Amino acid sequence: MSFRPPDGCTDDERFVLRFLDFWEKQDVDAMLACFTEDASYIDMPLPPRRGNTEIRTYIEQVFSAFSVRIETLHIASAGNVVFTERVDYLALNGAAKPPVPLPVVGVMEMRGGKIFAWRDYLDLRTAEEGLGIPIRPTSSAVA
Repeated sequence: MSFRPPDGCTDDERFVLRFLDFWEKQDVDAMLACFTEDASYIDMPLPPRRGNTEIRTYIEQVFSAFSVRIETLHIASAGNVVFTERVDYLALNGAAKPPVPLPVVGVMEMRGGKIFAWRDYLDLRTAEEGLGIPIRPTSSAVA
């Protein structure tokens, strides 16, 4: 069952559910309005993005490659921290392949009613193999 914003038990949980809905709409401006100016966002194991400029660049790169639909399975909070268990469905733009279901656990730290820190824990290999594209940065370092 997918949760909707009215299903959240706290203001922060409802806020996070609304934020996750912006992914399907690809509303980057609405998404960025949900972050504090000094926010950080990391999809483990990718490098972190800090501040709205880096977060915007990353989200726009995501949308240039694929669309995202998010199904929230569970949501809970403790203090200013909101936890989500989700399935993010990734569909490669212009491809006839079905969306790739990607299990994700997210942790969002809230400050002043906005997202201050967001950490998503996922198996990047599942996304790469399902989409058929590399997502991890390649290292050009010589051993």
